[in-house]
Formats: sequence, C-alpha cells, structure tokens
Amino acid sequence: MRSRRFIWIIALAAALVAGCCIEPPLHLRRVVTTKVTTKVDVALNWQVNWSTQWDFNWAANTTLPLGYNLPTGIRLHVYTQGPDGDHISHMVHNFAGNEGQMDVFVGTHDLLFHNNDSEAILFQADDNLAPVHAYTRHISKGLRESSPVYTTAQKAAGLATKADDPVEEPVSLQPDDLFSLYDTNQKITDNPNDYIFENGRYILKIEGELYPSTFIYMLQVKLLNNEGRIIGSAGGGAITGMSEGVNLVTRETWTSTVSVPMDVYFDKTQDMFGAKVYSFGLPGCNPYDDASVAAAPDQTHCYVLNVSYVNGSWRNIRMDITDQIRLLPLGGVITLEIDVNDFPPDESSGGGGGFNALIGGWNEETGSTTIIN
Repeated sequence: MRSRRFIWIIALAAALVAGCCIEPPLHLRRVVTTKVTTKVDVALNWQVNWSTQWDFNWAANTTLPLGYNLPTGIRLHVYTQGPDGDHISHMVHNFAGNEGQMDVFVGTHDLLFHNNDSEAILFQADDNLAPVHAYTRHISKGLRESSPVYTTAQKAAGLATKADDPVEEPVSLQPDDLFSLYDTNQKITDNPNDYIFENGRYILKIEGELYPSTFIYMLQVKLLNNEGRIIGSAGGGAITGMSEGVNLVTRETWTSTVSVPMDVYFDKTQDMFGAKVYSFGLPGCNPYDDASVAAAPDQTHCYVLNVSYVNGSWRNIRMDITDQIRLLPLGGVITLEIDVNDFPPDESSGGGGGFNALIGGWNEETGSTTIIN
C-alpha cells in the first residue's frame, strides 16, 4: 500500500501596502491572501510487501500500474470555527496541480484536503457545514442484468442462471485513487511574530500526510490441474460486501455494502488469473484504527470469478475471502488456488455446484503506511 505525503505551505503576503515590505502589521487586515503549494515525496513505500506476494505477470498482461496514480488536482475545504469550536463557515478552493491562491480569514480553521481529479468518485455533504462523503454511482439495472457475473434478476424470475450463487446487493462503479487529510485547529493569526519572514513573505508551514481513502486489492488465482480446460474469462469478476462510501472527515466507511466489479486477466503460461480492484474497504469502520476494524460489523466478502472453458461453456466460481479482507483493511494481495478437477466444464453452461477453495501461501504481513512524496 502506498500513500502520499504532502507538505502544505501557506504563504501570507507581506506586501500589504504598495512599496512597504513588512509594514503595516498583519493585524490591520482580517483577510490574508495565501499561496498553497504541495511538495510530493517520490519515495515509494509499501504497507504490505506486495512484490514478494505477487506472482501474476501483471506487466505482460496489462498496461495498468500495480499501485496508485499521483493526483493531478487538489480540493481544499476551509471550515472556520466559531467561539464554541463549531463550524460557522465553509469555503472551497480547487487547485490544478499542486499550487493555487486563496484568501483565508484570521481565525481558527479545520482543513479538509482531498484530490479532485477522479472521474468516478462523487462528493456530497448534507449541508454546507456537514462532513464530505465520497461514493460512486450504482450500475444501472440493464447493465447488471446483462453481466454474466450478476444474474439475480434471472434467478428471481425463475429462469436458468449460470451463477453458482448470484449477488444480491447493489453493484457500484469502482472508485479510483482518492487521498484525504482532515487537519484541525489550524490558527491563522494577525501577529507577524507567529510567522517566518522569508523571501518577502510571512510564511506559515503546515505539514500533513494524505492517506488513501480508497484501497487496492490485488487478486491472483492459481489454477491447479487445469490442462488447458479453463482458457480465460468472459465476464470478469466482482468482490462483494464492500463499503458503499466513506466520510472523509472521520475516515469511517459507510455501513451499507455494494458489490464492485472488475476486469480480470488470464495468463495461460502461468495458468493464473490476476485482477486489481479499488474499493472503499471494510464497511462500518475506520480502516486506519485497529480497534475500529476489530469492531466492524460482521460481513461476508466473496470473490466471484467468471471462467470460460475450452468447450465454450462458462460458470461463476464464488470464493469466500472474508478472512483475507479483514486482515488487509488498507488493501494488499490476496492469493487463491482452484483445483480445476473440482470444476469440470459444463456442456450446458449451467454452472451450479459449490466451491471449496484451497487458500494457500497466505501469511499476515504488517508494516507502516507510507506516503509517496
């Protein structure tokens, strides 16, 4: 798991009157023009040592990166505190790249940073002063019913289904790279002594770390005794029981759950499937808090993998990955094994049957969550 480290530099303009370098004092103005810049640490660190756990030849089969993409734009929410510490105003500033200008009132502020360059993620708040939530749209009924992985509607109608066990919960689009930081009680004062005078400006430096709010799971499935019978996937895959969204202020994920679809890639030279999926993670917890994760609601997580056979038939294989997901609330590698002898081709493409997956090569790994600078 990679994360991003940003150093936020708020530069308070010193030239308050034309021709004057440091006079009059800042207290004569209540609104200060500020410059916000970010410094990105390029050091890459991993919360889980993916390189030693990942066997699928990802580069040869896809053009996707294994990890996160660097953000290209930042949104800053400034919540000004009142005398009692409650929020009395809310301003939003968007920066293309890592630099922008804004005005900040003298006072105490809570700051919410997140990248604003996602094409899939939606942001909402119940009102102007409420916490910001991130989520993605549900997939339309028509797309769901046309997917080989989701066959609930057909089964409910009494029609034949190719799914071993259809997914009942809503299906949402995958989120993508999302990083956030909620920094509280930042004081913007009117006293020049509180700032560093540097290159003609009063400088206030605020350092913080933006951690992922969406998490990557890399799934690899090794086929045992395949002998060329499984040749790929026509319908991709899905991971079930994941949170529908997240509160960016508290980092708590929603308790409502969704199934998240994904593309899967097959390497016949390895007899192995590989997939990368973004999600909001475990429902009903702060994934960065061990106690919160431990207290998260019981929820089953399954990996539903659509496989195609050499005779033209296909089926969905459903694997319980609950234990692995709970061990990796911040994302990581999940390795599974399927004995193809347990899943012979079905001449009618009817699917059916249960699943008793062999889950091997799994050891819990711990490490520090890091920032990509």
